[in-house]
Amino acid sequence: MDEKKPAVLGTQSASKVLRLLRIVGAHHAQGIRLKELIEASQIDKSTAHRLLACLLEEGFVERMGDSKIYRLGIEPLQWGFSSAGMDAVSERFRPTLMRLARISNDAVFLMVRSGDYVVCLSRVEGDHTTRAYVVEVGVRRLLGASAAGIAIMARLPETEVHRLLQRHEAEYARQQSTTAELKSAVHRARVLGYSEIRSPRIHAGGVGCAFLMAEDFWAGLSIAIAEHRATPERLKELAQLLMREIAQVQTGSGG
Repeated sequence: MDEKKPAVLGTQSASKVLRLLRIVGAHHAQGIRLKELIEASQIDKSTAHRLLACLLEEGFVERMGDSKIYRLGIEPLQWGFSSAGMDAVSERFRPTLMRLARISNDAVFLMVRSGDYVVCLSRVEGDHTTRAYVVEVGVRRLLGASAAGIAIMARLPETEVHRLLQRHEAEYARQQSTTAELKSAVHRARVLGYSEIRSPRIHAGGVGCAFLMAEDFWAGLSIAIAEHRATPERLKELAQLLMREIAQVQTGSGG
């Protein structure tokens, strides 16, 4: 009798991860509760928690608001079965980005939330765009590390923001940001209705505004400008421009 070949290292874990993704994908529209996900996958609770934490970290799964309901994150939506939907979103906002870039002469970005991160779906560059601070399409950045990210954080419950900052305190520190500074930036964004950032490290500044693209699906528009042009007056002017454009998009009169 032939002996069975030993299982490839990691095959079982990969199979379990794919099983979780398949189940979450099947319930993407309404989301699936953690208890139901564990029961449907027939994976033991501790393993399911560990694998789900990895999927959350990498953006393949996201939590709906502050609940224990999960759906697909931005990563799989950019791939295969849902990539066309993301392309449609980019195309929908393309006229808005082009108009903002033309008026501001700066780089304009469409960012969407993916768990603890934002992903750049689209960008349009103006005449004054500096390549040093242009974020490439598809690049993922931690919430709080960009104007759009801070604007989105400002729309989240305080408890969710607190936990996010705790989870990534070391990573924020590597980016030369403290949790106190980020909390202050989030609070200011809540007061103003938009975020402002200035980063001497990359010689740039910017503004961002967040909006709901769908239920519990936050997105943001932002404009990045060279540091020497990032005066308080200029940032306020660009923020007002962003807010007007978002209002038009949400009422269906934009683009």
